[in-house]
Amino acid sequence: MSDTKQKVGKTIFNENFIGAVFEENDFDSAVFKENNLYCIAITECNLDEMRVEDGSMHNAQFRNMGMRGASFQAVDLRGISFRDANLTGAAVMHLNMGASRFEHINLAQSVYKSCSMEGTSFEDCNWENAKINGIPVAELLAAYEKVHK
Repeated sequence: MSDTKQKVGKTIFNENFIGAVFEENDFDSAVFKENNLYCIAITECNLDEMRVEDGSMHNAQFRNMGMRGASFQAVDLRGISFRDANLTGAAVMHLNMGASRFEHINLAQSVYKSCSMEGTSFEDCNWENAKINGIPVAELLAAYEKVHK
């Protein structure tokens, strides 16, 4: 399934993409509903304004991509890995993101609601204007630094 170009704004419903690899595809504004995206790998793709709803992306890998304004809702994201991605303005709601990894990610202005983040790690991420439980992440990190100096 590599190198298959997708139409902008395409709705993809109830498909099985287990283990698929997508490289340099344009999924800008695509909508994935009730899909099995278990263990997929997506590299150097445009996923701006993409929506994923009611599906599984367990152990998926995202590398070197734009995902500005992406939306994930009621999706199993356990063990997902994001590296070198722009998630500015992403909306993430009602998800299990346990044991996930975020490396070199721009999370500015992102919103995460009702998410389980148990065991998730964040390394070298931009948290500008991001909030956790209504508290700016920058303030939480600054307070932590003061306490643990």
